[in-house]
Amino acid sequence: MARTTRTCKPAVPQGLSPLAGLLRVAVCLPVLAVSCALPADFLQEDEPSAYGAFLAARYAGSSRDTVDSSRLYAEALSYEPGSELLSERAFYSALLAGEFDRADEPARLAGDHPDGLQLAHIYLTGGELAGRMRGPSVELEDPFGPFGAMVSSMLDDWRLVRAGRASEAADRPVTASAGLTGHIMLHRGMILEAAGRMDAADEAYRAAYSGLDMEGFTTIVRGGFFERQGRRDDARRLYQTHLDRRSDERDPEVEEALARLDADGPPPARFTPAQGAARSMFAPAAMLNASAPAEYAALYLRIVQSIDPGFHRNTMLLATILDRLGLEEDAIAAFDAVDGGPLLEQARVDAAWTLFRRGEETDALARARALASDDLGEQPRLLLADIYRLTGHCGDAVALYDTVIADRAAQSREPDWRHLFYRSICLQIAGDWAGAEEGFLQALVLEPDEPRVLNHLGYNWIVLGERVNEGFALVERAAELAPENGAILDSLGWGHFKLGRYETAVEWLERAVELSPANSTIHWHLGDAYARMGRTLEAGFQWERALDLTADPREEALLEARLESGIEDAPEDIE
Repeated sequence: MARTTRTCKPAVPQGLSPLAGLLRVAVCLPVLAVSCALPADFLQEDEPSAYGAFLAARYAGSSRDTVDSSRLYAEALSYEPGSELLSERAFYSALLAGEFDRADEPARLAGDHPDGLQLAHIYLTGGELAGRMRGPSVELEDPFGPFGAMVSSMLDDWRLVRAGRASEAADRPVTASAGLTGHIMLHRGMILEAAGRMDAADEAYRAAYSGLDMEGFTTIVRGGFFERQGRRDDARRLYQTHLDRRSDERDPEVEEALARLDADGPPPARFTPAQGAARSMFAPAAMLNASAPAEYAALYLRIVQSIDPGFHRNTMLLATILDRLGLEEDAIAAFDAVDGGPLLEQARVDAAWTLFRRGEETDALARARALASDDLGEQPRLLLADIYRLTGHCGDAVALYDTVIADRAAQSREPDWRHLFYRSICLQIAGDWAGAEEGFLQALVLEPDEPRVLNHLGYNWIVLGERVNEGFALVERAAELAPENGAILDSLGWGHFKLGRYETAVEWLERAVELSPANSTIHWHLGDAYARMGRTLEAGFQWERALDLTADPREEALLEARLESGIEDAPEDIE
């Protein structure tokens, strides 16, 4: 079958002039949600095997099954090896899935000719730098925009370094589109260092550090340069400044670098061509995450991963983007690919958290319990505590929150209101209202205008009948701060109900139901308010709706009693 011609090209988003032509990566790829008409002569009826695999691959892609989509496109391509459409789709799907061995052949078919696919051309160059394959044998006639041209030029520089021609790479002219200067300067710093031009490298690293909004990454690269130059004090100052700016958020890589320096450890080795190429490409690829649809960032970050699988900062960002795309299995696999180093702990926790959000609570808890025995940092402990809290393991959650709060106290650091807040929720679930109330009050002192704290404390005072007027005032303040939060408006409506203001309660509860129609408690509250107003039919409808939404056997029994006997004779056990 002759090479077929593409029949669609997505438009470039407005405002992305440096990325002009980038969206060609999305041509006809269902995983990227780009619709495309097929050529009239593509896969005729006498080719059922290719056509069946093609349709199955499209379905797998639209179902977010990247591995199966990759396999099926490869199968379709095996029947039609001359198809440009299939070679491109097979390449994209394999690349997105991280199936690099499966991506190699279609990348060659799609990218190694003068009018080939630029992303495939870049992938082949990366494969050469990684020592995995032969690079592209021809140059592209049309580079499809400055972004791809910049990335290709960066990789070509590293090809020269790999060939022992670092000085030639350092002498190549450099041009950068608006918004990309910082990325170029980081790349130039590494190339100049490879060429032994240390003063020029120092200037380039300084420009990249001030011009790129990637402080953690540039701190590691520039600090490593300082260490290799014997400038240990400069490196220490750089690392410490970065950590001081992030006092409430860890950067394990920089922490490890500072610890190594303090222990008089050896400086990090200069980047190999593959490592340097991966880092040169990482900065612009990460920029795509904020400047273009996430799929494009994922494809470029996959190429970075193919060049240097041990570059874990890249893998972590890739996993986060895959998760955001709804590719949870791929995200978990990426987190699990982090097999060591300072980011290992966070990767394991993020994998467990992703499993939990997928509904795989048993596996998530198993991972959480395996991690809980280790000496965890603050953020991982908090994520694990959240898993415990949301799965009803409140004792385990409270123990973790306690360690975080105690560690902060030992460091003379103020506790975070969220730690106190979620710990108190767990204590309340466990039946310790006195301890929970104390924690809510402490959280309120730290964050007096936080709607969640105001609402939770105020609502509980209302339903417990302890300090109803004070609780009502807190809930009113929460509603002022978060007027579109259905749960908070429910609390306000229920406060009016408890104070006997049924007509006003109905107004607030109807608004709450509009905002949170899937919340069974709000329907229950509204039903009770309707009943007190004599609106019996409407009350029954709301109780029926609450019964449909709840999965709690106790609540089901109470609602059924209301439906059978009405509000006067039914138990009043509702919060």
